[in-house]
Amino acid sequence: MNAAVQAARLGLPRANPLFPHIHFNAAGASPSDVSVVETITRHLTLETQIGGYAAAQQVQAQTDAIYESTAALLNAPSPSTIALHDSSTTSFNHGIYSVPLSSSSLILSASSSEYASNAISVISHSSSKSALPPVFLPNLLDSGGVDLPSLSEELSRPDRTVAAVVLTHAPTNGGIVNDAVAVGELIASLPNPPLYLLDACQTVGQVPLDVQELRCDVLAGTSRKWLRGPRGVGFMYVSPTAHEKGLLPPAAPDLAGATWQPGLESYELTAEGARQYEYWEGSVANKLGFGRAVDLALEVGIPEIQERIHFLSTLTRAQLSSEAGLRCMDALDAGAGSRSGICSFDVSPIGPAAYVVDELMKRNVSVSTSGKTSTLADATLRELPDVMVRFSPHYFNTEEEVQRVVAAVQSIPRVA
Repeated sequence: MNAAVQAARLGLPRANPLFPHIHFNAAGASPSDVSVVETITRHLTLETQIGGYAAAQQVQAQTDAIYESTAALLNAPSPSTIALHDSSTTSFNHGIYSVPLSSSSLILSASSSEYASNAISVISHSSSKSALPPVFLPNLLDSGGVDLPSLSEELSRPDRTVAAVVLTHAPTNGGIVNDAVAVGELIASLPNPPLYLLDACQTVGQVPLDVQELRCDVLAGTSRKWLRGPRGVGFMYVSPTAHEKGLLPPAAPDLAGATWQPGLESYELTAEGARQYEYWEGSVANKLGFGRAVDLALEVGIPEIQERIHFLSTLTRAQLSSEAGLRCMDALDAGAGSRSGICSFDVSPIGPAAYVVDELMKRNVSVSTSGKTSTLADATLRELPDVMVRFSPHYFNTEEEVQRVVAAVQSIPRVA
């Protein structure tokens, strides 16, 4: 499909001279479709009329449908495998902090591109349970991907037990998509496989995800990035195997997932499946907006979205490198098809990253920065700049907008 036909099929917005802003920060938070905003505001209006509890009761059927849509997005076996939270971090933390640990077990990060929030939670949980220190495997230097032979070796060591493997599917600043399927296959091939937790925060909405093919026990994602939903919503998939075998007992249940028992000294997990990991309180309006965003992504088609993002991000990388003279800091990969829509650049020839972001905002272009501490292991291994600028186009962007972004970068006065 050529770019023009693809753009028409995806219903890309026409240029609006009254609002010339270019959003190039899908990896941070994408602008929502108008139908998502209308869904949220409609429910908020209902809350002002009849109150939050009554409004929630009126839309219970629509709320239940969110679990069905999210399960369809992930090819999950049933809606009961889905839990909703206030962020992807909350969702992934429910998985991490629920991993059973002992003094002879550890959590293994399969990639040096582990996101800082996940690494902090892994370290915190390991320390609180007096477990062995977590292991963070370095990526392959020649491809930037997961070192599967090293992972296999670490999983086979007889001197300790690997309780769980965690993987960030797409690094926040590395430009690649890790081979999560291969990791899942390796783990599943073991006689006593550890739990497999996948952070899909930067892939859901731009990459097709099939939890049955991935063979993960937990997958967490967010509403606000590539799905184009509102901020304040995350989701968690928990495999039926992990739930039914009690391999991942909820570490922090509340009355949404459990019932306080007579005698006052115990509780019983009473919610179905992944709902045991949910909390009672949450924004119904935002959840409904998230559900609409998921439905929209399914209507457009994730493979089509992925193809469009790949085209635009490839164009962005090429033109910022050749025309603006910036150095792309994405990890190398074995094939262009494994690149994500996140394009990270060293902008030091122009000036500090924060300065470049501010100057681009003055020129009606939204981008963001990514600091070394966000992916400390990978940034140290690859000697990345302390702060980079992250350009991340989405399917609603156009080729003409890529040219305008490059021109905007070229027009920034150099202060380096």
